[in-house]
Amino acid sequence: MAYTLDYYKNLYNQLKCQIADRNRHNNNIQNEINRLQDAYNKLGNIKRYNANNADKVRVEARLNKVAPNVNWRGFYKKEFDAVINGRVEQGTSEFFTSIDRMHDEIGQALTRKKNELDTGFSSLNWIRNRLNDVDRTIRNWVN
Repeated sequence: MAYTLDYYKNLYNQLKCQIADRNRHNNNIQNEINRLQDAYNKLGNIKRYNANNADKVRVEARLNKVAPNVNWRGFYKKEFDAVINGRVEQGTSEFFTSIDRMHDEIGQALTRKKNELDTGFSSLNWIRNRLNDVDRTIRNWVN
């Protein structure tokens, strides 16, 4: 069955619409990738440049920082330091562990989005090739 010129013109318009839709979709994916990359970099900076904060928190929580005018010594001072040190250490380790997990999750989401964008570009190229074929057919039909 032979197709008419109107069929090819309609197909041409449909392919143009598909290209526009795919471009919009790819732009949305690229925006998501940019946001994920920004979050990934920010969490990476927290991990890289704030690793010493765990020690800083432990030092700041010592009894002599809490009550500097009191001369604490002996059993109660050691007990207080041990309780505070344990709490701070656990909290900071949980904090950095959670940041590390978030960093990993964002990295995995970023990889998925980049793969989705690659697939979008592949399908866009296929649609463009199909559009060129239809365009050639229309030109041959008209000439």
